[in-house]
Amino acid sequence: MNVKIFFCLILSLLFVSDTKAQQIFQVNDNLYKTREIKKTLPLSKESNIKIQAAMGLSGSIKIETTEEDVATIIYVKKAKHKSKSKAIDFIDIISVEFELTHNGLRLDLRAPNPAPWSETNNSGSVEVLLIIPEFCNLEFDAQAFDIDAEGPFDSFILPTSYGRIYLENVVNKVEITSTNRKVTARNLSGSVYISTSHATLQVDKVYSPQNKIELRNDRGDIKISDIKGELNVKNSYGRIDVRKYHPMGSYNYIRSSNGPITIEIDEFSTNKLLVTNSYEDIEILIPDNISSQISLAVEEGNKIEVSDITTKPDFIQSNRLNLIAGEGKATINSSVRGHGNIYFRGFSKGE
Repeated sequence: MNVKIFFCLILSLLFVSDTKAQQIFQVNDNLYKTREIKKTLPLSKESNIKIQAAMGLSGSIKIETTEEDVATIIYVKKAKHKSKSKAIDFIDIISVEFELTHNGLRLDLRAPNPAPWSETNNSGSVEVLLIIPEFCNLEFDAQAFDIDAEGPFDSFILPTSYGRIYLENVVNKVEITSTNRKVTARNLSGSVYISTSHATLQVDKVYSPQNKIELRNDRGDIKISDIKGELNVKNSYGRIDVRKYHPMGSYNYIRSSNGPITIEIDEFSTNKLLVTNSYEDIEILIPDNISSQISLAVEEGNKIEVSDITTKPDFIQSNRLNLIAGEGKATINSSVRGHGNIYFRGFSKGE
């Protein structure tokens, strides 16, 4: 009899705990949410963390780091529907699984596929705050989520995203492929590949002298500042703006079409810099003490302007200019196809 009473008591406590976890609050006429739900697990630094979300589920994931050997998740489930009972049904079919694996941690944000709110004005979503030890490796399969992550992380891999992305402080590897949403990344080192489209790509403070920095966009601006490394940039129908640039390595390549290119170079340590454009201007500002062979070319009817730098002419035509600056150790090639001009300007490092 005592065992039976004890068993019933345990079931009762579990039911109360689950009910409390699923307590629903009304935010406005059509939006409902749970209270904050918190879970904690032990986790060591440099662990591998996999975050996976169902295709029909959206929301936000914010990631922070701690010096402690523990991982904490705090989350809220939300549903939008004019009917409270339907909103509660939506919340009930969203689940968050947070568990240890053999080499780290796995976070699963689950919902049916297709979700009952698919192709309607209704929605089900999750807002997640994940706090993890420093220098972990992050990998995502969460396409519809906005991600805000501030390390230090060892690596950050996001193969496909339709959400807004903010990333800061990664020491070894970054791979991001996004579509139609803004991507902002700061304080990176190691290998870097970031791509988006129809939105601004902004990258600041990258130190990667031994690795490539590859940036891609289509119909959106690329804004770059304080970059040291081997840079490979490609864009179309958007501006490329590079400031505080120190090209390093063997080959730096910046190319665009139908969008202007502006480059301000602080120091010059590369063997070759190639800048090409189609149907828009190129402007290059460079230290006047460089040692380089310079080749500039435009199509007939367009112009090349060179100013504030001492060079020796090597080849001169109306639409092509080859110059030698200093001892001519490195190579700078710049060309415009179609309508567009080249402005090549020197400046003194003391300015």
